[in-house]
Amino acid sequence: MKILFIDFTLPYLLKDSNSRVGGWAVELHAWIEGLNKLGHRVGVLTWKGANNYVGRELDFDLLETFDPDKGIRVLKYFYTYIPSIYRQTKKFKPDAIIQACAMLNTGIMSSVAVKLHVPFIYRVANDMDTDERYKARLPKYAQIAYRYGLKKSNGILCQNNYQYNNLKTIFQDKPMNTLMNPFAGEIITFSSRSSFKKRKYIAWIGNFKSQKNIPLLYKIALKLPDIQFKVAGMPVSNMDDETADTINKLSLCRNVEFVGYLLRHDVPAFLSKSKALLNTSHYEGFSNTFLEAFASGTPVIAPTHVDPNQIISINDLGLASSNDTLYLKVKKLFEDEIKFENMSFNCIRYISVNHDPVRCAKRMVDFIAEIKGYN
Repeated sequence: MKILFIDFTLPYLLKDSNSRVGGWAVELHAWIEGLNKLGHRVGVLTWKGANNYVGRELDFDLLETFDPDKGIRVLKYFYTYIPSIYRQTKKFKPDAIIQACAMLNTGIMSSVAVKLHVPFIYRVANDMDTDERYKARLPKYAQIAYRYGLKKSNGILCQNNYQYNNLKTIFQDKPMNTLMNPFAGEIITFSSRSSFKKRKYIAWIGNFKSQKNIPLLYKIALKLPDIQFKVAGMPVSNMDDETADTINKLSLCRNVEFVGYLLRHDVPAFLSKSKALLNTSHYEGFSNTFLEAFASGTPVIAPTHVDPNQIISINDLGLASSNDTLYLKVKKLFEDEIKFENMSFNCIRYISVNHDPVRCAKRMVDFIAEIKGYN
């Protein structure tokens, strides 16, 4: 089977550069590994010049479309962007097209799929894509394109039950399934991971933007002055004022250290030396940082509303609570060696069983086959 995706940040992930990479690119990389091992051919639409930028041979097709730095802002969609995407898609001859993240591309790729008579599947990448919150970050034309793409899609793949239930209410007859993110990184063994006593801090990873709720991180750090926090990430280009102000306040805290943006190969070491990964987000879909933490035997502490399908609570992979009591969970896990050791073991076992990229890819292929009527 030939499966086509689209993403414009994957080349930066493949290069492991310090450019900001979205969670979908990390997830997509894992899907590609699983699909390749199953013997399927994968293509990814991206920007012109990407292959030279990556600079190495790949085990999938990186299909170059247009130069994002050239052309008039709006007009280029019509005379370079859409035509180049259509040409490359037609040339690749996919059996299915999969696009993720609520955006203009949802409408564009669904239209291309309709034109070429190819099934189009939308992959949800964030909870806000399935409720009214996506409207706050998308201009009107992109909202229209996104809704059109959902309507025209042949199927939808969700990350969690919240997303599934929201969309199933709207598209009752549309094929839909829930597939959690695959993980393609190295999973540490329980015997080789860092012990409780060697872990000295609480880790926080994310881009500095409103979604990540950095003010909550600041409140927790203030309440726990004897616990060290290490913050990994970088500002986004349009960082909001509240986030910027909070970053300045955090920089003055003696128990907070900013370590900058981490390259992909640096993330496992950063997490493996921490007692827990702290997430403070207002919303997520299925955070890849959770999987990276589990793979290093590191429990996750997160608000209940971002614990996907309650996997943290149900499988004892960390601690989840309301925002108001999250600092108590941090304190508890930082001090409880027995609790940490049990959770650390659970994390390694859980990710090995539930997020293997081949098993996850097999479920994706089965969903595509169901839509296409292969079964």
